[in-house]
Amino acid sequence: MKSFISSLILTAALWVSIPMSAQRPMNERVHDKVATKEAPRIQFVGKKQGPNLFQSAAASVTADFSCQSAGSAVTVWEEDFDDGTDGWTFTNAEDFSWTVKKITSTTDPSRDFSTYDPDDVQSLYIEGPYQSFKRGIAMATSGQIDVPANAMLKGYIGFTQNMDDYCRLQISVSADAFETSEILWNSVDEDGEKPWRWHEFSVSLEKYSGQKIQIRFTYGPGKNDSFGTGGYMGDFAIDGLKITGVSTVEQVEAATGEVIAFADMSSGSPTAWQWSFPGGTPSTSTDQNPRVFYTRDGVYDVTLTVSNADGSDTKTRTGFVKVTGSAPLAQILPPATFRFSETRLPMVAPLVGVQYRDNSTNYPTSWEWTFDGVDPEPYARVTSHEENPIVGYSYMHKQGVSLRVENEHGESNDTVEVSVEYSGLITNLEPGDRAATFDLEDRGTFPGTNKLNITAYAEKFSKPSRPILVFGAYVYFVSASAASITDQIADVGVHLYTSENGLPGKKLDSMWWRVFELETPSGSSLTATEFEFDPTVIDDEFFIVVDGIPEKNDSVDVSFAMADFRDHGNTAYMLKDGEWRDVSTYFPAGANHTSYMIMPSIVHSVMSPMPVDREPLVVGKAAGTVKYPFYSIYGYETPIRSDAEWCRVVGKPNGLTLDTLQISYDRLPDGIEERVATLTVSDSISTYDIKVTQNVNGVSSIEKVTEEKASIYPSVFNSEFIVRVPENTRSISVLDEGGREVYRQHVDSQARLVTVDASAWAPGTYFIRVVGKHEITVVKGVKR
Repeated sequence: MKSFISSLILTAALWVSIPMSAQRPMNERVHDKVATKEAPRIQFVGKKQGPNLFQSAAASVTADFSCQSAGSAVTVWEEDFDDGTDGWTFTNAEDFSWTVKKITSTTDPSRDFSTYDPDDVQSLYIEGPYQSFKRGIAMATSGQIDVPANAMLKGYIGFTQNMDDYCRLQISVSADAFETSEILWNSVDEDGEKPWRWHEFSVSLEKYSGQKIQIRFTYGPGKNDSFGTGGYMGDFAIDGLKITGVSTVEQVEAATGEVIAFADMSSGSPTAWQWSFPGGTPSTSTDQNPRVFYTRDGVYDVTLTVSNADGSDTKTRTGFVKVTGSAPLAQILPPATFRFSETRLPMVAPLVGVQYRDNSTNYPTSWEWTFDGVDPEPYARVTSHEENPIVGYSYMHKQGVSLRVENEHGESNDTVEVSVEYSGLITNLEPGDRAATFDLEDRGTFPGTNKLNITAYAEKFSKPSRPILVFGAYVYFVSASAASITDQIADVGVHLYTSENGLPGKKLDSMWWRVFELETPSGSSLTATEFEFDPTVIDDEFFIVVDGIPEKNDSVDVSFAMADFRDHGNTAYMLKDGEWRDVSTYFPAGANHTSYMIMPSIVHSVMSPMPVDREPLVVGKAAGTVKYPFYSIYGYETPIRSDAEWCRVVGKPNGLTLDTLQISYDRLPDGIEERVATLTVSDSISTYDIKVTQNVNGVSSIEKVTEEKASIYPSVFNSEFIVRVPENTRSISVLDEGGREVYRQHVDSQARLVTVDASAWAPGTYFIRVVGKHEITVVKGVKR
């Protein structure tokens, strides 16, 4: 990001004399855009318009604004410790103290701060002792500093996150000599690569505008020190400190998606703010210092109205924001990201609508999706130009999806394959993942027995493409040995949890096996241990949690498998010291992502009329009964609920996945033109509504004469049967009760009889799909 700056003149008199006011630096088929995860650093080059760092109190308000940026930033205080530590006060620990030193390393040049400051001489530095009994607390406190409006404290701190258990560093600020204080930054909150490196920080001082403050760095206890005794082991280096204010700029340039931190620079002590950002997100704000981003190229105005008891004022900067995008990078987000265990491809439900989402970056403006297995015609492809299309699969198993996205800067493509399945075991294991455990040396095995106070393990599964029933989970244990009776009979539990804020939330169901009952490998093959649940409905992200594994000692070894560490796609969590943690944030950077070998057993809720795209059910005024072919992989509950007494389902279920509902309705009363009833079918997982419209112009089933679309003979067969097909039939396919296709044949458009060889099929019920030019007919047959 750039800004255009005019000249800026600051004088010492201006700094001392002018007081400051407080400042403070983002159904059918159309859905919200999946947010990208980009927030590049904002840079500006531009013209400064009259500096106004320290605002004067006026009788009436005057609106003005700028934004936080490199181009608009004005440094009012800085400290690099190259000339020593004059003005700083140090409170040292008994066995270690603050010092200044040149940070260098012959093996890791990135430790040298000259990477950031070529003229660097030295940094403020502290290193704790290696003995825990020498742990302590040490503080470095600055002298007093005047804070301008919209101030930011910036700098660099070098450390390794691998020492967080033993020590931490905090930055705090006080305006009353630390009678009271506020923590601005804590090393525990940093993320990214864990080895020693320089961490750049930037924190707001806007609430201290116009005050004199002191900054304090505190070296203190780490995560494992529950008594707050002090820190040890780790070291911290501090350099490049500065406090900046903000000047006005003429224009700011930003890339699409970049967050612009607007800064109120109004005078006269306003008490209310109303911002307008045409084309921005959000488009309006009442915050004093809002954050906004733009998704489309263009030049945009910004307007600020400020007010207080004395009046109001409005400032509009025409063309203040210039936004330029870049070519999109296509990415498909499947309806569910967990995978079918047999193919390790994302698993989605068949037949019913499932939604794909565009997860591309750089804000495309057009989309072209291509789907295999959706069109009833074999090998035909379906295209969509929607951003987040909904499709229903006509065919099972592996199917391809492609996406082409464009904007004015270019185009990009992505392809994925999915597994279309009714039910099965699901996993987060990717193709190529190998079963492994991680050796913690004398501290145990991960995941398994350990001395690190890791007491539970959780595997996260995405929201399913359709509601599911979870029947249980299979866990692949690698070892389960124990010498003591206490450890042998320890209960190892597997639990189904909801997800709350991306972590395990409420426990829904559980099952336990004792250590000696767990399945262990036979040779080099892993055997899963089954943990059965009461069937539980899930329609959101969820977790499977493993706990109860005994703590490590010399005679116990219990562990289960995970995917060998990789550099992406972590779905594994652990409960360490009573807190859930993403595994990838704990192990050293690089290949530190994994998934546990935990496989829930699920079935999708799939309910649909047959054919799927059949027209709405409309009947005439006379009483009657209409047949309604209906498919449900998990059956349906009876009686089927009706919201109208005049309409009901009669008869009993046939016990098969494809049934013919007998919908009975009374005569339409005289004087009523039309009425509508809703029949709600439930499979205990989800519901499906059948709308029945009765009107005076409808054709009742007892009056309607239709010819048979397709039929088979005999309907109960041994080795073969004949399918009678209507004109313009394109193909015949046969599915078993599990939805697996066992037969497919193209049909000549003039053919009327097709003989099907079923000699190799297992006994059972089969569904024959006859695909015509405009519709699909499904008939049922049984092999003895």
